[in-house]
Amino acid sequence: MNWLDAKPSRWASLVFLLTLFVYLASPVRQVADSNYSMLVSESLLQHGTVRLDDYVIPRFNSDLPPQPFPGHVPYQLQRKQNHAYYVYPLGSSILSLPYVAAMNLIGIAAVDANGVFDFWGEAKIECSLAALLMATLAVIFLRMGRLLLPARYSALIALAAAFGTQMWSTASRGLWSDTWGILLIGLVTWMLLDAQVNKRALRPVLLATLLAWAYFVRPTYCVPAVTVSVYVLATRPRDALRFVLTGLAWLAAFVAWSWSLFRQLLPDYFQASQLKFTTVGAGLAGTLFSPSRGLLIFVPAVAVVAYVLLRYRRDIAHPRLAACAVVTIALHLVVVAGFPAWYAGHCYGARYTTGLVPWFVLLAILGVQAARTAHLRRARAWRAECAAACSVLVLGVLVNANGALNKHTAEWNFKPVNIDAQPQRVWDWRDPQFLVWSR
Repeated sequence: MNWLDAKPSRWASLVFLLTLFVYLASPVRQVADSNYSMLVSESLLQHGTVRLDDYVIPRFNSDLPPQPFPGHVPYQLQRKQNHAYYVYPLGSSILSLPYVAAMNLIGIAAVDANGVFDFWGEAKIECSLAALLMATLAVIFLRMGRLLLPARYSALIALAAAFGTQMWSTASRGLWSDTWGILLIGLVTWMLLDAQVNKRALRPVLLATLLAWAYFVRPTYCVPAVTVSVYVLATRPRDALRFVLTGLAWLAAFVAWSWSLFRQLLPDYFQASQLKFTTVGAGLAGTLFSPSRGLLIFVPAVAVVAYVLLRYRRDIAHPRLAACAVVTIALHLVVVAGFPAWYAGHCYGARYTTGLVPWFVLLAILGVQAARTAHLRRARAWRAECAAACSVLVLGVLVNANGALNKHTAEWNFKPVNIDAQPQRVWDWRDPQFLVWSR
């Protein structure tokens, strides 16, 4: 056994430190929908409530000077039953409580001494936490790979995910709801693969809890909650009862909380009415292929994963787990296409498919393991395919580096015209967002 395979802990440390350093050093910050989410955390810590009535928020409840961005309106906030609330899901705010408390202890907070919202304090907490969570996820991917692959292959897959996907260009740039979401789903995929490879118990209570909190973080994670539930029922019937009861308990608690706060079964953001399915065809095509939002454009490694799975499908060690991942991806794409604003507003690239990263990593691990098994008989083809795959991975890193390093990519969303006013811009090959660096 060589040094690379004998020292997996060294690989884990290297992957964590490298990704954390790059994420923190990357200059682009994306504090958009997540703005005020850390203020909610501080409200919970200081006042025990998610209501924001105790704070002065510029342009929302006072005549104080506006926040740093000209013309900025706090669309992330709403008044409901005469109280101020954060519009988006509160799961990230709750999960971030320990980190926010630690940051407050060293003097970094989302409010100043007078109780006035401090955007820069919010941004510091969000962006540092996002970088930490995504560096942790990279290590989770490394550990997943080690279940079936040597350390060098596992590290390559982990780093490809860390720098060649939305992990770098989106999830680590601010505390998007998908930031916590893909960390939780990363743990889910790790648990599923570990249970299969090592013939271990599934730990259904923990698995159901992770899926429930992924849903609390972002409602689109109801998709893996459903597909994993079917997978558990089909493959682990002995664990099914505890899994289902735990999931139902979390759902009941969520409904009870929503009713006590809003007098409705689910918060507004979780209502199915947001899905219109009036432009599914255009939404699906745009989500996959458009030059400024297409998954295959911004994460070309997806094509490599698909190729490996199709060519070596007969050698896949855990086909039912692979099928669960494929169905999850397909259903997620349909759900995303069901939103009228499938182009995801002001962001970089294929933001709405960020939640699929752990599933593609799982498929990549299964596919590479299958390919290695098949190529014991065809070494020359293996080298050629590895070279082609590495070329595609480098391309993906360059595309996502643009979103993390080039501040002008944000300007593309409103220059020459606001993307929300003219969403057809995402189809314009004369001015794709990933080529902003060339201007």
